[in-house]
Amino acid sequence: MLMQTGATKLTSILGQIILAWLLEPAQFGLISLVYTVTSIGLIIQQFGLNDVLIRRQKAFHNWLPLSFGISWVFGCISCIFLLVLGYVGSLVYKDHNIFILVAFYALTTPMDALSVIPLTKLRIELDFKTLSVIRIMETVLTMFMTVALAYMGFGVYSFVIPPMIVSAVSLIVKYRVTHLKIHFNLHLRRWKYLTVSSSWSLVHSVVQRIMDQADYIVLGLWVSKTIVGIYYMAFSLSIQVIGFVANNLPSVLFPSLASIKDSQRAKDMFKKSVTYLSVFGAAFAVWQGATAYWIVRVFLSAKWVQTTALVEILSIGMAFRAVAWLWSTPYRLKGKFADMAKQSFYSLILMVILIVAGTLPWGVYGTAAAVSLYYVVISPIWLYNGFKLLGGTWKETLPMFVVPIPLAMLCYGSCWYFFRFLYLGANPITAMVLISVIGSGLYVGGIYLAMPDTFAEIKRLLFEKFPVANGVKRLLTRN
Repeated sequence: MLMQTGATKLTSILGQIILAWLLEPAQFGLISLVYTVTSIGLIIQQFGLNDVLIRRQKAFHNWLPLSFGISWVFGCISCIFLLVLGYVGSLVYKDHNIFILVAFYALTTPMDALSVIPLTKLRIELDFKTLSVIRIMETVLTMFMTVALAYMGFGVYSFVIPPMIVSAVSLIVKYRVTHLKIHFNLHLRRWKYLTVSSSWSLVHSVVQRIMDQADYIVLGLWVSKTIVGIYYMAFSLSIQVIGFVANNLPSVLFPSLASIKDSQRAKDMFKKSVTYLSVFGAAFAVWQGATAYWIVRVFLSAKWVQTTALVEILSIGMAFRAVAWLWSTPYRLKGKFADMAKQSFYSLILMVILIVAGTLPWGVYGTAAAVSLYYVVISPIWLYNGFKLLGGTWKETLPMFVVPIPLAMLCYGSCWYFFRFLYLGANPITAMVLISVIGSGLYVGGIYLAMPDTFAEIKRLLFEKFPVANGVKRLLTRN
C-alpha cells in the first residue's frame, strides 16, 4: 500500500504541475466549486456499506444479495441527487457550467456504488496488493487522460471526462479479479438489518466530506474564482502529507484490527500505528511548509506565487490532521457509528464558525489560518475520544502531538528562517535540498533523543520487516 501511495501521489503531483502550466487559476477555481457540489453525492453512493461489511466480515457472503440491492438504489439516488445539487450550485455560484460539469460526475455514481462491494471483499481478504494495483491503474489513467485533454484545449472539462471512462473500466476489472457476480434483486424487506449502522456511517462520511469542502464553499460565496483557484492549489499542495503518509493506513488497519480478538493487542497495534504516523506525518507536513516558497518558484509558474503563504499556514494544521488521521478507526471497530457521526457533526459546526470568522475580515489568508487552527484544536480531541474506546488515556495520546510536531517545526523551521530571511542568495534547488537534508538530520536526531523506543522500533521495521529492504537483503545473500 505504501508503494501504491508513492506511485499514485507522484503521478498526481506530476499531473498537477503540468495542469498548473496548461490551465488558469480561474479554471482551477471553477473545478473546486464543482467538487463542493459533487463530494456529498459521491459519498452517498457508498451508504456506509464498506464499514459495516468489514466489521461483519465472517458473514460477508451472506450479506452480498442485500448489499447489491443497497448499492443499486443508492447509486441511482446519488446520481439524481448530484444533478439536483448541480442545478442548485449553478444558481448559487451563478455559473451554468457547474451544472454541466456535475452532470458528468453524476454518470459515474452507479458504477462507483457497485465498486464498493468488490473493494470491500479485497480489504476483508487483506489483499492489499490487488487493491494497490487497481488504484495505481485508476490514478495513472485518469491523470494521463486529464493532461491529454487539457493539452488539446478541453479546459476545465479535462477534469470530468476521464473519471467517467475510468470508472467503467475499473468496474469490469474489480469484478473480474474478485470473481463476484452482480445481483439485481433489491431485497427491500431485509434492509433494516444493515441500514441502521450504514446510515450512521453515511452521516459521518457526508459530514466529513462537507468539512473538506467548507472552506471552498465559503470562499466561493465571497471571493472570485481566481482566488478560489489559488486556494485550491495551495490546499492541494499542503494536503500531500495525508496522501503520502496517512491516506491508506485506515483501509489497512481497520480490517486488520477487526480480525483480532485480543483487545490489548488491538490497543497496542493502534497506538503503534498512530505513533509511527505522528513521527512521519509531522516531519512531512512541516517540511512541505518549509520548502513551499522554493517549490512554487521552481515547479509552478509566476501566476501561482500567491499560494506560498497559504501552503505555509495550512501545513501546520495538516501536521495535526495527519497525526489524528486514524481517530475514527476505533469507532468503526466497536460499531459505534452513531457516536462517530455525532462527533463529526459537532466538529463541523466549530469549523464553519472559525472559517466564517476568518474569511470575512481577512479573506483567503483568514480562511487558511482558520482551517489550520481548527485542526490544531480538534485533532487531539478526535484522537483521544477514539483511542479511549480501546483503553487509551490522555497521557498516552498527548505525546503523539507534543513531541514530533514541535520538534519538526524547530528543525525545519530554523532552516526555513535562515534561507528565507538571512541568506537570500541561495539557489532555490540548493535551498530545498539543504532544508531537506539538514532539517531531516536534526529531526531524526531529535526523535532518537526524545522517543528512543519509537526510534528503535521504526529502525527495526525499516531494515528488517519492510518488504523492499527484506527482499534486497535476501537477494544480496543468495548463493
